[in-house]
Amino acid sequence: MKSKIAVLLVLMLSVSVGSFAQILTPAKWTVELSKKEIKVGDVIEVVFKAKIDKSWHVYSNDFDPDLGPILIEFDFENHASYERIGKVKPINAHKKYDKIWEGDVSYFENTAEMRQKIKVKSLPLHVEGTFDFQTCSDQTGQCVMGDDEFDLNYPSK
Repeated sequence: MKSKIAVLLVLMLSVSVGSFAQILTPAKWTVELSKKEIKVGDVIEVVFKAKIDKSWHVYSNDFDPDLGPILIEFDFENHASYERIGKVKPINAHKKYDKIWEGDVSYFENTAEMRQKIKVKSLPLHVEGTFDFQTCSDQTGQCVMGDDEFDLNYPSK
């Protein structure tokens, strides 16, 4: 009987500890190439898309980084198979004056899309890197940092 109680107690504790250890991920990202068929010399885009939970937003990368919110930042590994053209650009980000930060911010709600143009220099194409971002709740004011990585290959491995 005592062993059954001990097992039950251990199970209850592990469930309660597990519920406190949940990590918030209010933005879920996918990364893909803009074309399915690619040849040397093509200019294509690396497309970053996110689904953002209701009442949350992700800050973009096209406003003053000294303002306060953490801008999304991309880090591409150098590779001989491609050359970046310009910077990662937000697609249809919202812009507004934010009273808390006392300045204009750019952000995404519900969905986000960012694009990086690249020129294909050789095949196979290999585009790899990481990105960091901040997601904040409009209801609670809570903000969480997020990061992700991408590893795109053409033709697929």
